[in-house]
Amino acid sequence: MDLSLGFRRAATAAVVLCSTLIVGGTQPAVRAASPPRDQKMPTLAYMTDAAAELDDYFAVWIEDRGSGGELYGKRLFGNGLPNGGPDRQGIAVVREVQGPGRNSEPHGERVDPDLVWNGPQLELLLVWSEFTGDENGWDIFGVRVSPAGYSVGAPKVLVSGPGDQQHPDIAIQASEHDTVGYILVYDDNQRDLDRIMARKIRFNAIPNGKPFQVFAGETWNATDPTTNGAAVAWVDDRGETTEIYTIRLRNGLPNGTDERLAGTEDDDFNPNYGSGGLVWNVYDPATANDIVGLQVYDNNRTRGPSFGIRVPPANQSWPILVNGLLLYSDDRSGNLDLYAIRTANVRYQRGNEIPIVKE
Repeated sequence: MDLSLGFRRAATAAVVLCSTLIVGGTQPAVRAASPPRDQKMPTLAYMTDAAAELDDYFAVWIEDRGSGGELYGKRLFGNGLPNGGPDRQGIAVVREVQGPGRNSEPHGERVDPDLVWNGPQLELLLVWSEFTGDENGWDIFGVRVSPAGYSVGAPKVLVSGPGDQQHPDIAIQASEHDTVGYILVYDDNQRDLDRIMARKIRFNAIPNGKPFQVFAGETWNATDPTTNGAAVAWVDDRGETTEIYTIRLRNGLPNGTDERLAGTEDDDFNPNYGSGGLVWNVYDPATANDIVGLQVYDNNRTRGPSFGIRVPPANQSWPILVNGLLLYSDDRSGNLDLYAIRTANVRYQRGNEIPIVKE
């Protein structure tokens, strides 16, 4: 027998024995620390109202705490700093209603959240895609959320049907005279090619009319849309690489023809209309997923070329830009955490990067 091996085994046994014995009894077992979890697919809204003394952001993301992807959220102060610090975990946003019917059953995986602030009603509307089973695939749900970050009532189905409905994005719908509700955009693959669809939603989170097509490629995919209420942009693969295309809206309906809005030499993905422009991801072999931006006017015309906003090593994914605060997932630690930076005219403004959620 290898004497050194026998010595190591005996020493190990002695350490284990000594660590479990104390005077008069045994030491309680130490619970193993939970492994770090990923915070991915973040979304953000800016809650502002002078009378209600609101000047805060609310962030929502997807996190798996053992039962699949779920919606968690956290309030941020008006300067972008997280309430409670970056080590404070997020709260479960959707409180399931128990009782007869679907809400008493476990729900499926939840992904791709998006959030919008409704100032007149002092509430948020949260939408996401949820797996409902092999027969129907992915459908889109929504729920009203209080400024405290908790759901008001049970989630409602906003879009369902054959095939998958995914990547929802929600905005206040602007009309020629007033705001009349929300506009929800998403991609749908029931015809085997992804196309961009939309549906009008009332301020009570009830669908208004039937879904309608915004854009469909003849032989190519259009997917992962984003809207600012006046236009829709999406990822389009009609060329050799994926690029960002757009179409304007009038009273919530597509108006005019589609046109290229932005693109780089590499694949472009994860677009988001933000305050003053558009942000999205591009993959660089040297620095992984980077965040680029483009200034976009209210009439959907652009100012200058696209530019890098965050291009350090590691992946910075799913950028969301709201009221000058850019939020994203970053995997520099080996798992996905949430960080933010302040911007001006879509460009990075001097200042420290802000850890939002770190594990």
